[in-house]
Amino acid sequence: MEENRRQRGLWGAVDYWVREAFENSKSRTYGIVSNLVMAVIFYSIATIILESIPGWEEDYRAFFRISEIIVVAIFLVEYVANIYISRPRRKYVLGWWGMIDLLAIVPSLINFIDLRQFKVARILRVLRFLRLMRILKLAKKVAADVDEIKEKKYGTLKMDLQIYLIAMFSVLIISSTLLFYAEGSLPGTKFTDIPHAMWWAIVTMTTVGYGDMFPVSFWGRLVAAITSLAGLGMFAMLMNVMGKAMIQGLFGDPDEAMEDEDDDIEEGTTLGHALGHAPSIPDQIEQLARLHERGIITGPQFEEKRDELLGRM
Repeated sequence: MEENRRQRGLWGAVDYWVREAFENSKSRTYGIVSNLVMAVIFYSIATIILESIPGWEEDYRAFFRISEIIVVAIFLVEYVANIYISRPRRKYVLGWWGMIDLLAIVPSLINFIDLRQFKVARILRVLRFLRLMRILKLAKKVAADVDEIKEKKYGTLKMDLQIYLIAMFSVLIISSTLLFYAEGSLPGTKFTDIPHAMWWAIVTMTTVGYGDMFPVSFWGRLVAAITSLAGLGMFAMLMNVMGKAMIQGLFGDPDEAMEDEDDDIEEGTTLGHALGHAPSIPDQIEQLARLHERGIITGPQFEEKRDELLGRM
């Protein structure tokens, strides 16, 4: 009886800690664990990139292997904990984020088997590339913090910048890795490792095109074309983020201004009823028009509110 009570007490403590660390987004433990996982993601990607440098994989084999074991252990604990707290569990396991978490650990578990004795270099390349897909876990972390970010002042701008930086970093890593595998085995290639390919990816994404490095194979040129188009998309996304930031800085948040104006109208209507003279609908429409002229509310917002007021007549 006493032993069962102790087991229930121990399991209750474990359950509390797991939920505090992976479910309660307002707890201090959740913030620490979230930042730790984020740091591990970046560390893991950095080690995979450095592992591609000729000679480093052999010279620092023990370091890379121990690092990978620690990283996989942390990701495995996170995956199991997310399964435990999810309801229904099947929705998480078969969902998009569950698949990303699983993809972050399965290639490494397979890679722990010594495949070199079978001389399947292509499989090793695929596994290394799949390990780099851990970068998608960054998108999961940002998505999990969207609600919290929106509650803060200028939180939308912060969220947009995070999404842009993660998208740019993902395109950089994925494109440079694909080009390294497409061109790295060709004689006389300059794409000898992923860091060199990253320099090419930066030049291509920014549409500079120095011409010091360029692909010659079909698959390499295909990756280059996709990277160039992705770079244009990143530039358009950046202009959207910066334009939104400038409008926010000059005129404030249009959505917040609209909400404040709705509150003012409601308060004015209530006060007017109390005094026996409610503001007329034409006066309210005129007030909305002034806000539209000052750029505080957008055209669609003005038209929507105007139609709502006209519907009351």
